[in-house]
Amino acid sequence: MNVAGRNFSKTNIRGQQKKTTREAAGNGESTWVWLVLALIVITTVIIYYKAVDFGFLNYWDDNGYVKDNSHITGLAWKNIKLFFSEFYVGNYQPVTILSYAADYKIGAGQAAAFHFTNILFHILNTCLVFVFIRRISPASAVVALITAGFFAVHPMHVESVAWVSERKDVLYSFFFLLSLIMYAGYLKSKKIIHLVYSALFFVLSCMSKSAAVVLPLIMFLVDYYGSRKFSRGMILEKIPFFAVSLLFGVVAVWSQKSTGVMQDWAPDMSVAEHLSIVCFSFVSYLFHAFVPLRLSAIYPYQFELSGSLPVIYYLSVAFAGGLLFFMWYSRRWGKDVIFGFLFFIITIVLVLQIIPVGGATMADRYSYMPFVGIFFIAGKLIEWFSAAGNPGNKHVKYSFTVLAVVFFVFSYLAHARVKVWENDDTLFSDVIVKYPTSSAAYLNRGIYYKNYYGATVYANDKLNREIWVNLAIRDFENAIKFELIPKNNWKAWFNLGMAKGELGDFGGAVSNYDKSIGLYPYNRYAFLYRGVYLLNYFANTLYADDKTKRDLYARMAVRDFENALKLTSVPMAKVDCFNNIGIAKVLMGDYAGAARAFDSVIRIDGNNIEAYRKRGNARYLLKNYRGALEDCNKIIEMNPQDAEAIKNRNFVMSVLAARGA
Repeated sequence: MNVAGRNFSKTNIRGQQKKTTREAAGNGESTWVWLVLALIVITTVIIYYKAVDFGFLNYWDDNGYVKDNSHITGLAWKNIKLFFSEFYVGNYQPVTILSYAADYKIGAGQAAAFHFTNILFHILNTCLVFVFIRRISPASAVVALITAGFFAVHPMHVESVAWVSERKDVLYSFFFLLSLIMYAGYLKSKKIIHLVYSALFFVLSCMSKSAAVVLPLIMFLVDYYGSRKFSRGMILEKIPFFAVSLLFGVVAVWSQKSTGVMQDWAPDMSVAEHLSIVCFSFVSYLFHAFVPLRLSAIYPYQFELSGSLPVIYYLSVAFAGGLLFFMWYSRRWGKDVIFGFLFFIITIVLVLQIIPVGGATMADRYSYMPFVGIFFIAGKLIEWFSAAGNPGNKHVKYSFTVLAVVFFVFSYLAHARVKVWENDDTLFSDVIVKYPTSSAAYLNRGIYYKNYYGATVYANDKLNREIWVNLAIRDFENAIKFELIPKNNWKAWFNLGMAKGELGDFGGAVSNYDKSIGLYPYNRYAFLYRGVYLLNYFANTLYADDKTKRDLYARMAVRDFENALKLTSVPMAKVDCFNNIGIAKVLMGDYAGAARAFDSVIRIDGNNIEAYRKRGNARYLLKNYRGALEDCNKIIEMNPQDAEAIKNRNFVMSVLAARGA
């Protein structure tokens, strides 16, 4: 082992120094390096080009970031101020949102522009990975090419590139790498301007995604790898970077809490289970780096968590410990393994579920930047192996043949993986095939079936609409069945209520809304829709001839509309609630209450003709004929051709004339 260690050390120091001299003396390096890098870029384009034809994911973040985000539809100064002062989908990422606005402007809101930008940044990041590794390990271009090549085509990176919502990954990595490149330049030149540029790119990286806050630790790692002597200045120069990290770390926590929406917290687990899951996730990332099979958009907690975890989870604790020991032991051979492994650990530690949040144990997108460290180690090992034979380097052809095969296989798997991200159906069906107990996958696919196929594609085709809504119901029922945390079932019960209502099962709809509200009484839509069914079906239809029950259900509906009002600050949402309250009050014979409700509608929306019409009717029933006449006149002022208003005005005027008023 010691002999191997000495050989490895020589390869990395003396051998590389000689190789650098030979390569510098030759004129061919720049040509073959750029040819290989060009091949990597072309392969990347081939892998991802099809994604440009994909749309947005309808019900998995793309709606919150892009589809339903009216702020990105313009690049006016008022919009830009919002990007830097608002949280989006529980995150503060103004530069990312600004990039969406630019895409919207360039592509007129079409998804193709957004996908193209993601792919472009991934290609740029591939080149930056090459430059960064070349800066910190200038002895050979081979390691930089291997690191960049695997980074470009690895199947786990598809999630970060093919999913529009993960723009934050490719964008933060772009500025993160630029910052490190500038820092490496500073270490060589000692020019403060390079450190300033590094700090600027760091801020932009943090404004793209909060995961960038670990960069100061990577800077220390670069110092270590470059054998920089520890000094007071080394600490002082990084204080501004740590201050930025602290600031954006606090903002990240604040942004998560500001949503006011219950999070999908991880299930309760023992200390042993928690440690096992953290270690299993850690080891799984490393395993998938070399064997990227059975990838998924969601890696749910084991359904067996309520009983006992599979033994492999507990074994992963020992395996993770062994890997850490190997990293420490590898110092005998040089700094390469330690650098790459610590790069991986530092950039992934925040998402290892050490503090358990969310409903998944890991995610492909979290590997985007951390895998740079793993691929660097792989490059160094291949470099060592190909130089470890006799002077004829007979191992070179074998190592690079294997390398080419792995590159081709990874490219093929990545190309196939891209197709999975075409739409919500292909994505979540893929998850369900691999993880049949994934509650989140059933929920998201069910929402897509109900809203896309049921309410859009087949909106006017009763037979097909019912088929897709029933498929959605089956998915919602599975989501409820496999959810580890009962309180998180409120979304499934809510959507199940909506689906039952669309099929005419209004009693079933109300029952499901009851269960949703019982688990989570902060969803205004559950109150609103339950109120609508209580009013329109129970009060106004089923018990229309039973005054006691009719009034009972109408009062229940009013209570729901009032609860919905408390949960929204959106003006037009308030209009819906007040309008429904007014209708319910009329049904109960509370015409004064109805008039007050329509007053509220008009205060919010002064051009709401129907609100004037309904208030006019309520005023007439209250014998407030002049008030009713005013409402009729207002409607005619807004629409002189409104026949109903003209008829009502004439009738009210005749009543006033008969009363001598």
